Amino acid sequence: MKAFATENIRNLAVIGHGDAGKTQLVSSLIHVAGSQQRWGKVDEGTTITDYDEDSIERKVSLNNNFAHAEYQDTKINFIDTPGYAAFVPHARPASRCRLCVSGR
Repeated sequence: MKAFATENIRNLAVIGHGDAGKTQLVSSLIHVAGSQQRWGKVDEGTTITDYDEDSIERKVSLNNNFAHAEYQDTKINFIDTPGYAAFVPHARPASRCRLCVSGR
């Protein structure tokens, strides 16, 4: 694996309510960055972050899931968080980020 200087590493938590499209967004960004040839889709059970059988069957993230991509000499670590209330405790550690981008 390629080594990156600290200033070239970004950690991005994707947080939102259930069915907001977080997992699909992460899958799309990884594909567009060129880190994955196939564009994973939640409906097909082919996303890189939802890999366990329960998540694929339910079509929801049950845990924080991690993936990374390299883009313009920067390593981006993605944390795909669950959005449903029952799984919010799993997402809390990822919420300690410095920047929030809202779709509102």
